[in-house]
Amino acid sequence: MRRWIVVVGVSGLVAGALLASMAIGQPAGPQRIFTQLFISPCGEPYRAGPGDPYPVDLWFKQADLNHDGAIDKAEFRADHMGFFDALDADGNGVLDSTEISFYENKVAPDVLHNERFGALTGGGLIRVQLQRGPNAEQNGTAHGPSGPAPDLGARRHAPAIPLEGAAPFNFLREPEPVLAADANIDGRVTKAEFLDAADRRFKRLDKNGDGKLTPEELPMTVSQAETAGGKRGKR
Repeated sequence: MRRWIVVVGVSGLVAGALLASMAIGQPAGPQRIFTQLFISPCGEPYRAGPGDPYPVDLWFKQADLNHDGAIDKAEFRADHMGFFDALDADGNGVLDSTEISFYENKVAPDVLHNERFGALTGGGLIRVQLQRGPNAEQNGTAHGPSGPAPDLGARRHAPAIPLEGAAPFNFLREPEPVLAADANIDGRVTKAEFLDAADRRFKRLDKNGDGKLTPEELPMTVSQAETAGGKRGKR
């Protein structure tokens, strides 16, 4: 089902809707600090607070549509398609420069600034949530009035080789997962390109070639390995 990007306050009340109407700096309730970040293979950010399981678990549960403990290729493609449709504001099947810029600056600014993520407020915290339908469980991102919050300890030790953008937070170390699908490098991403990228990513992650991804065979992100001793959460 199509995911719509909406803007909601911490209280859960809708403050605005759809890509073009996102408003930064709306009044909000008590702040929540997010110190952990996972960026899914399709580029969707998932965040968690201190002490929570690493948010790869949130993505896995959402992508595992039949809840059998594994993500097959069809589910993996569906996850990509849902996020593409959420970003495709005009529904024309192409992510243009404006929609890609919205993703990079509002949905997942970590792809541009990987040293900062999460949410700090000064009365301006909002949360961008992704929903798959009117009754869907929602997961999302959070931003303060001047961007995402400083790293509060999740990346305590820099990797030997610097990783750019989203690379420390996703399985395949892609700095910008949405634009990485731009196969012909024309600055736009078609749905066909995005699904082709999904197929390539699935093949790379399906190490044993059995046509499904299980939690045990998925790699840890660099960020996950650097936090809480690299422990995996329960799925």
